[in-house]
Amino acid sequence: MPDEKPWARPLDDVLRLDRAGDGVFTAELCGFGGVTLGCATRAAALTCPGRALHSLHTYFMRPVTRGATVEIAVEPLRDGRRFALRRVQVREGDKLLCEVMASFTAPGDGMEYQEVTVDPATPPPEGLATEEEIARAEGWKMEDPGPLGGPLEWRWIGIPWRPAEQASSRYLAWVRPRFPIGDDSALHAAAIAFLSDYHSHFPAARRLRAHFEPFGYASLDQVLWVHRECAWDDWWLLSSESEIAHAGRAFTRRILHARDGKLVASMAQEQLIPPAAG
Repeated sequence: MPDEKPWARPLDDVLRLDRAGDGVFTAELCGFGGVTLGCATRAAALTCPGRALHSLHTYFMRPVTRGATVEIAVEPLRDGRRFALRRVQVREGDKLLCEVMASFTAPGDGMEYQEVTVDPATPPPEGLATEEEIARAEGWKMEDPGPLGGPLEWRWIGIPWRPAEQASSRYLAWVRPRFPIGDDSALHAAAIAFLSDYHSHFPAARRLRAHFEPFGYASLDQVLWVHRECAWDDWWLLSSESEIAHAGRAFTRRILHARDGKLVASMAQEQLIPPAAG
């Protein structure tokens, strides 16, 4: 069974895979969509050595039974000179839980530009409250840290679970792996995929002034684009906002910048909002 405190483990352990055949892996999942997506991404990346992840398109079809051992099957669809495409299916018994289309690219040169920038007034992570300081201020214990903890470490710019007076959905935070992830390119790809779903319900909860517990929010589909391959060995700035919700479905956009201002990744997700959240 998985550890009852998954935030005490490094990502390499949280997203652990065991080989079960050619392109087939097994994993123990805790029920959280980010773990499912991270493990599926890592499995796909392991079949594409020498190539970097550049996009994911995901559909979540059924919830994962907490603590279940699932099968992750990777199907090669294309291996071109520049791009490789993989279909990944996550199954629990005969039930299809999640399907991912993952594309990987070989190193290459080409045209380049970037318009979106980081506000120079953004406070650096070193000057922000630590998770332990926030936990003490909120009256939490780190053994039961609420929105804190996890295999990722956070420095929040403001407190996202305290909705803004204007009911803004947007929040900013610096984030990095709690434990170093080394130079394993498959794990780096899996780490960004894991992050894309982590705390992804916060913008909708902020906008609705609803509870921030993750229970009831369900990821429906998700897209991730990795614009450049960077080693995640420092704080990165994550910006999240939800511009619209309709018929109980909230749309969220996120962008991820390295400390030097380079845009690393863009993410988009639609999720089901629990009725109580409205």
